[in-house]
Amino acid sequence: MDRPRFPAGPPRSRGAASRLRRGLPAVLGSGLGGEGGRVIETGPTPLVVDTDGGIDDVLALLLLAASGRPPDLVTVCFGNVDLRTAAHNVRAVLELVGAAPEVHLGAERPLVGETIHARHIHGDDGLGGSPIVAPTRPAASEDAVAALQGRLREAALSGTPVDLLTLGPLTNIALALRLAPGIAAGIGKLVVMGGTCYGRGNTTPAAEYNVYADPEAASIVLTAGLPTTMVPWEVCDDAAVPGSLVDAVLTAAPESGIAALVGGIARHARGVRRHLTGKDEFVLPDPLAAAVLLDPAIVERSVVASVEVGLAPGLTRGMTVVDPSGRLESPKIAVVEAVDHQAAHGLVARILGAREARREQTTEGRAADSGSTAIPA
Repeated sequence: MDRPRFPAGPPRSRGAASRLRRGLPAVLGSGLGGEGGRVIETGPTPLVVDTDGGIDDVLALLLLAASGRPPDLVTVCFGNVDLRTAAHNVRAVLELVGAAPEVHLGAERPLVGETIHARHIHGDDGLGGSPIVAPTRPAASEDAVAALQGRLREAALSGTPVDLLTLGPLTNIALALRLAPGIAAGIGKLVVMGGTCYGRGNTTPAAEYNVYADPEAASIVLTAGLPTTMVPWEVCDDAAVPGSLVDAVLTAAPESGIAALVGGIARHARGVRRHLTGKDEFVLPDPLAAAVLLDPAIVERSVVASVEVGLAPGLTRGMTVVDPSGRLESPKIAVVEAVDHQAAHGLVARILGAREARREQTTEGRAADSGSTAIPA
């Protein structure tokens, strides 16, 4: 079926822009199509997830599994932690819920400059010391960039585009697009967790981590003319879940490996939040981006705008400049400005609803596995 795409240029009128702000769910699509008003049920669009394997990344993967839409392919990038630790975490959580997509390792460093990790937020293991069973399946041998090229090229040739959800630095995606520009036709919609809409950063005063970690890659992807929705940091920050609500949901959850993992992550993340802001809250950036992909109705307000990334050294490096006016001539994307807070606060319960695969649960030691470093418990 035909899939709606965001326009590459400015809306034709102010009215059109307003309709797009109000009608993001219609623009993103719902997985239903038809002719002459006849609705035809279609299966879920194939999903590719690119991730840097930190605390909120694994929660996003749990949310996708709980929603019946686990990824068909996962690519891993440096970011919150080093590449191999990130891949370990991703494989472990996928096995926890019985999902079996191939996991491909990609970029270990940004296109330009030094690698910047976020262990002070995610912990040395990327999970804040939370318990999880070590994965048994090795990562795929094919590089992430080659895997992305192959999957998106196949989608473009078959006329059945895939959805792409990015949860970390955009290095893998940028490399794939630069090496094979034609694969862009294989992307049905791209949801990016990253950037800022009001210049309120979480890594520098102006920049959000995923963009700041590789501004050049973000610039390539956000100006590529793809059907993109950006879920910026401020929206996630504003939709933080109160600690009292997190406690109530966790207390009501039955004991399980998933509950132990989510509880450990929540304790760690809330501790970091209290240290940085004095607030007892649980911020869920990657799960919120996944929720936007799963059900665009969670978006209450968005704007269609050009988004360009500050690349010069200094205070504004990694800043995303959001321009709905048309003065920037780069292709426009949808930028989320507000979400339904009640729905966002319900994400913890939805994540805990993921079904755990039946297997022996043990958290003794995170053994070194093929192609990865040993990770202590």
